[in-house]
Amino acid sequence: MEDNKRTYLGQHFLIDFSAISKIVGSCNVSKSDTVLEFGTGYGYLTKEISKLSKVVYSYEIEEGLYLKAKSYLRNVSNVKIFNEDFFAQDPYEFDFFLSNIPYSRSKEIMKWLSLHEFREGVIMVQKEFSEKLIAIPGERKYSVVSVFSQYCFDIEPLFDVQNESFLPSPHIESNVLRLVRKRNKKEMTEDIIPNLEYLFSHRNKNVVSILNNKDYGNKRIDELDPESLVTISMELNDRKLSRT
Repeated sequence: MEDNKRTYLGQHFLIDFSAISKIVGSCNVSKSDTVLEFGTGYGYLTKEISKLSKVVYSYEIEEGLYLKAKSYLRNVSNVKIFNEDFFAQDPYEFDFFLSNIPYSRSKEIMKWLSLHEFREGVIMVQKEFSEKLIAIPGERKYSVVSVFSQYCFDIEPLFDVQNESFLPSPHIESNVLRLVRKRNKKEMTEDIIPNLEYLFSHRNKNVVSILNNKDYGNKRIDELDPESLVTISMELNDRKLSRT
């Protein structure tokens, strides 16, 4: 019953140590780095990344998993595990982010990451979601999460992880991606994302018909690049402020 609940929530735990070793080998982490991990799971990935880093702060909300991971990691002095809701806490400052992200929380965690400063991260997501993250303007899977993620990060697909590497085994493949933080002139802010969602609710319409803006010619909303869409979203905020 518990495994069924976890499957429904998109929780699949990585148990294949060859895959874990490959993920850790792709992490650009040094002994001076603080790593933040979302979802400790059984602690296997946590232990391996701790060997490369200064300290690992790892969050696991399920008490049963937290207790298993805490026991597994009891002799690892540079790992601190928290049995708390990741999103309800003020995070420690961190250099590197690592997570096998549950499918049900994928968009939420990408939004959170886009609003926080850190150097780099390696994430594992289900293939369907990774296709959204790297979709280009004009493609069917190009969406709000594509826009704010690509605006904030250079996203590099690294490799696939097979279904049998997880417990329980998911129905689709997972992809490992590298995120490298961009240094944009204007930072992403939380109030930009609702504006992006508004724009994508009219994704097939021309910009000029939605915003009376001729700067983008006859392009549809979903044909604009992330920088243009974020710029438009910022302008929408400016219009709101000018009316107040």
